[in-house]
Amino acid sequence: MITAAVILAAGMGKRMKSDLPKVLHPVLARPMVERAALTAAAAGVSQITVVIGHGREKVIPLLERNGWNWAVQKEQLGTAHAVSCALSQVENADEVVVLMGDVPLLREETIGELLSALRESNAALAVLTTTPPNVTGYGRVILDPGGSIDRIVEEKDASPEEKKCRVINTGIMAFDGSVLPEVLSRIGNTNAQNEFYLTDAVAVVREMGRNAIPVLTPLWQEVAGVNNPVQLAACTAAMKKRVVESHLMYGVIISDPDTVWIEDSVIIGKGAVIGRNCRLSGESVIGAAAVIGDGSIIESVVIDPGEVVEEYSILGVD
Repeated sequence: MITAAVILAAGMGKRMKSDLPKVLHPVLARPMVERAALTAAAAGVSQITVVIGHGREKVIPLLERNGWNWAVQKEQLGTAHAVSCALSQVENADEVVVLMGDVPLLREETIGELLSALRESNAALAVLTTTPPNVTGYGRVILDPGGSIDRIVEEKDASPEEKKCRVINTGIMAFDGSVLPEVLSRIGNTNAQNEFYLTDAVAVVREMGRNAIPVLTPLWQEVAGVNNPVQLAACTAAMKKRVVESHLMYGVIISDPDTVWIEDSVIIGKGAVIGRNCRLSGESVIGAAAVIGDGSIIESVVIDPGEVVEEYSILGVD
């Protein structure tokens, strides 16, 4: 079984108000597009292709360092067009999951659930859905009586009844690899924007006599996209909290969780004590029962088990 991922990362990101390509903006010190690719790999994806466009000369070095493939979308002609740009690199895949390079909080477990649902249902397409508190602005996922997806309706096109639907499209999908080329070839651009939308794949799949199924994640925060610096900061805060809580559950003592910065590249042994206002980053390893004093900054340093780091120490920083 060959599982491929196509990660959409070609957008300009004007609302970030930055010369840096949007997908290179970091969440907890790691670029968003790198987070998307690493999460896909952790979920068992064996082939990763990132679709790049705006600022690609800045994105390519990151992809090269990690050994990931890329495809160039020279013109922004819609999400289906973006996936088509990568089609030659995933044509041998049994299944293809489409991810977003600006959705940094997606968990590997959720990708796994999406792919499992696709396999178990023998559907041609599985769409990740969720139910956020505020559905305004999102495409609604309308189901048929059998529970399959009948259509995805953008809010501007939705009827008053359809707007009552609380289930929204996240843009994250998984396809049966054998049908993806035909599906993409049959998606048109007869819409106001003259763009090729991946959401139209639902109608194409149904025309082919195959099913499109919804896969619901109740954790709507994990599929939140980043479009501006405020959302970027919110995602960083959420990731920081997730990392700290995982260490706490493992047995690390963190006296003031709100004040510490611990990157998810850091390894911490059981019983270690992390003081207030500490920053642990890079490839740092904190041994079991070590004590890190308040205000310490540790970057890519190994702290032996039981070692005590005095307050306000700065280690590994040039």
